[in-house]
Amino acid sequence: MRTLTKETCQILKFNQKNALLFEVLYRLLTGPLYLFLLNKGLKWSLKMAGYSYLTAGNIGYFFLKPGTIVMILVIGIIGILFLALETGCLLTLFQGAAYFRKLSVGEIFLGGLSKLSDEIKKKNWRLGLLILADYGISNLYLIYRVLTHVKPLNFVMSELMKQNAGRLAVCAAVVLVILVVVPGLYTFYTCMIEQKSFRDGYRRSRRLIKGHLANTVFLLGGYYAGLIVLLHVIYIFCILVAAVGMSLFTDNRLALAILPAVGDRIELVLIFLASMALALGNFAALSVQYYQYSNRLSREPRWDFSYPSRKSFRGRILGAGVAVAAALSLFFLFNLVRNGSAITDDILTEIQITAHRGSSKSAPENTMAAMELAVENLADFVEIDVQETADGVVVLGHDSTLKRVAGVNRTIGSYTLEDLQDLDVGKWFSKEFEGERIPTLAEIMEFCKGRVKMNIEIKNLGKDSPLPDKVVELISDFQMKEQCVITSTRLSYLSRVKELDPDIRTGYIISAAYGDYYSDDDVDFISIRSSFVSGKLVEAAHEKGKAIHAWTVNNKSEMERMKMLGVDNIITDYPVLAREIVYRERATETLFEYLRLILK
Repeated sequence: MRTLTKETCQILKFNQKNALLFEVLYRLLTGPLYLFLLNKGLKWSLKMAGYSYLTAGNIGYFFLKPGTIVMILVIGIIGILFLALETGCLLTLFQGAAYFRKLSVGEIFLGGLSKLSDEIKKKNWRLGLLILADYGISNLYLIYRVLTHVKPLNFVMSELMKQNAGRLAVCAAVVLVILVVVPGLYTFYTCMIEQKSFRDGYRRSRRLIKGHLANTVFLLGGYYAGLIVLLHVIYIFCILVAAVGMSLFTDNRLALAILPAVGDRIELVLIFLASMALALGNFAALSVQYYQYSNRLSREPRWDFSYPSRKSFRGRILGAGVAVAAALSLFFLFNLVRNGSAITDDILTEIQITAHRGSSKSAPENTMAAMELAVENLADFVEIDVQETADGVVVLGHDSTLKRVAGVNRTIGSYTLEDLQDLDVGKWFSKEFEGERIPTLAEIMEFCKGRVKMNIEIKNLGKDSPLPDKVVELISDFQMKEQCVITSTRLSYLSRVKELDPDIRTGYIISAAYGDYYSDDDVDFISIRSSFVSGKLVEAAHEKGKAIHAWTVNNKSEMERMKMLGVDNIITDYPVLAREIVYRERATETLFEYLRLILK
């Protein structure tokens, strides 16, 4: 076993630069492409199923829909092809290394493409399933970590693992897959290199592993365990660096809000890197075993992996790794503080936080200052109210008159934009914001693009108002369809929005919960007063594929209740407090208490 380990390290080092370069380029190309296709497929299947959101309540029904089954088959086949191509490329890489040949990135790719083409011609479709199973087992821990970040799959997994039957089912499935995969570990080589059919290749793989099962399992298992331990060590180091940075540059409460977001992003990057390392290490070890066991089976001399010795750069590599990990932590910290939360699709994310009229407890509502603070406070959304001036410009404003925020008892609609700009809407809040003006929706969208999502509430200005059309036009002009949702208390406005662009998500604002309002096709989510939110309401809406946005949630106990009920979005005047409540698992009052919790 010691010899196999040494030879695995040797074959990894032989062409390490091109191996790493290929793997990085391949993952960076296929990863985003596959996620793009998965996102499109998910949206298509949701549309076919008649759902707006995928939730814990409707996920079971969703997977039984014909459109979902078709989508899973298509996306599954594409995924298997990507994995099979990567397998062929890595086999080509280490096949060249076994014969003392350093292959370029282009040669590695063309070799893998040729191998994949041969398997398709031979109709070795079962090999694709075996490759999928092998990747699933070798990345099992990483897959589990990803699923714990994905909603509603994290809820489903949590409920599944709480039950004895669920745990037994998962364990049984994993054991069954292992029993199939382990004897067939060398089938990739016997099919892609020796050109055998799947049945003959699998039989030969079983012959090769016979008598070497313990060595194979211990070698691969030890490598996987070592990599996972290293992953945790790097993660802890990154979190400690981020925590120190936050303690120096932010106040305690904001640090409690930032740390979970920073930790999530660091972990996902490390998982991405670890999956590449697993692929290279897995196929390096299997390649050594395949050639040595093949020679032993045919009674030939031991395969020679004695490459010329090289100068070690371990010290430099370790130093560079530490520097990169520290830089990664500080980069995510700086990016979150400066730009707020990353823009991601909220179909599969945790409970999101919406800053009500911007951070309206720290800055005058519906102003640029409030939006800037909302981004600094890591809000996922900013909620704004829009109206129309006398000359047809869409601007921000909540009340029917400007008396509260500007001291004049006139409506926004009675002013032209030029006249409106003369009003001071910051002085009423505090002297610090004296001179703050009413911004246009275009100005706010320009600021928010790429920084924070927008919940645009269209105020009710009568059934014939052109305001909904103008808001849709602005969303299209700024190309922010994925970043904006439109809400209104007037259902006809939402219907008009859907007529203009069915892909824009819409929310119906209601004060009380009466009737089956969540079944309307023009409504993607319900924006409702938090006091009317109940478990039954959330479950009913989720079963219909609708999300629940609760407003205006401003105290800890109500935030905790919304979290317990599983609402999808909390609209609040205190986004920092809400993020702290949503992301912590139990009460933690200091950064270092939370640090102890997150590292458990």
